[in-house]
Amino acid sequence: MPDAPFQTPISSDLYTDDYFLRSVEGYQRFLDSGGRDASPRLHRALDLAAIQPGQRVLDIACGRGEVVLQSALRGATAVGIDYAQAAVSIARRALALGEERERTGVARMDATRLAFAPASFDAAFMLDFVEHVHQPELDASLGEVRRVLRSGGRLVIHTSPNRVFEETVYPHYVRNVHRATLGVARAVRLKNRFFNKLVLPTDPLPPHDEYERTLHVNPQSAESLRSALQRVGFRVRQVDFWEPPADTFFPDDLRLHKLGLRALDVVRFLRPLSRYAPLDRYFSNHIWVLAERP
Repeated sequence: MPDAPFQTPISSDLYTDDYFLRSVEGYQRFLDSGGRDASPRLHRALDLAAIQPGQRVLDIACGRGEVVLQSALRGATAVGIDYAQAAVSIARRALALGEERERTGVARMDATRLAFAPASFDAAFMLDFVEHVHQPELDASLGEVRRVLRSGGRLVIHTSPNRVFEETVYPHYVRNVHRATLGVARAVRLKNRFFNKLVLPTDPLPPHDEYERTLHVNPQSAESLRSALQRVGFRVRQVDFWEPPADTFFPDDLRLHKLGLRALDVVRFLRPLSRYAPLDRYFSNHIWVLAERP
């Protein structure tokens, strides 16, 4: 594989308190519980890693520190790293509050140069990390994770968006369903907060907020992730497209319309068929990978 051209890493200064406490999924749960009530997505990651008492766990791009805390609550000793000072500060404050603090730690660190000895950890997480780094950085980070995992150690990756959905399914199918729906609504003079381009976007590119447009520099597909892991010597054990419960992603001001949105999902996302293989790899915007160091 030819070397990818150098690209300047995203500045850590862009990852602010506001980003972690007002934008990243699960922020309201974190604010309400201090990190002790983690989202279904994070619990799913912990279950995939099969965290056991006495294990050593590494969370790369730990953000607010919920996975570190939840790993400790399951009896493990957990360390979180992040290269954003805002994340490290938020996580340290949260982890200092519980009795599990003796089995947790947070450090500011570059994932491409982990300051840990080989075979130091039983499990590692990369949750919503891979899309934030350019491919050379991702390859280096995966190599470092492999180095610090023991033989048989597990790595759990979650990433969103799914490049296949964003580049193929959304522009060629979903947006056209939205356009047809809005056209029918106009024809019958149906006007409400549901039938508009905010809820049913029709732009050629998928809708993203300012953070996503700036920070998601390397969206992945299941195949690209599998290849990257195999290049550095991981064994890929599982790839799937599990989606968090939809209610966690409905803005409060649109929840009254969630029944209508779910009905439309039968057409625009081919629900419920697209929750199952092989359609899930095209229609889900979430990719999960469980890999193992041989």
